[in-house]
Amino acid sequence: MPYQIVNINDVSQIEPVGAIGIALPFNGVTGIISSTVTSLDQAISNLKNLLLTSKGERIFQPEFGTDLPQILFQPNLSNLKPAITEIITDAVSFWLPYINITTIDIVTAEDDPSLTYEIKVAISFNVPTASITGDNPTVTIFVENNQLTVS
Repeated sequence: MPYQIVNINDVSQIEPVGAIGIALPFNGVTGIISSTVTSLDQAISNLKNLLLTSKGERIFQPEFGTDLPQILFQPNLSNLKPAITEIITDAVSFWLPYINITTIDIVTAEDDPSLTYEIKVAISFNVPTASITGDNPTVTIFVENNQLTVS
């Protein structure tokens, strides 16, 4: 029996058939891992995974990840912001080429004394294949008290 190919002009009309990936963080019901059903949700999860993984941490893919965990805890020097930007853009362009970074905003306590975190990195992006309504999604990294948090 042949398949019928149908052109769909509006991808937002497509109903998800099932999960396409695993959502981060793992905060599902005990014993069950949350899953993603849209390409945008999976892109956000993949970006968080990439940013939180240190190079050398993943077996059989030692180059996967970033050096962010190491550099974010360095003294706040003038070349810190360009280094963070370069690390993020290089890793995303290599490992997640379907994500287009639109802005990377880096705020330190030096820039904003009221900041409760030592460093805040906000990455706004879009995924051309996903239909996004409203603002581009943003993944934010917070560094505080020797802890790295991504939301």
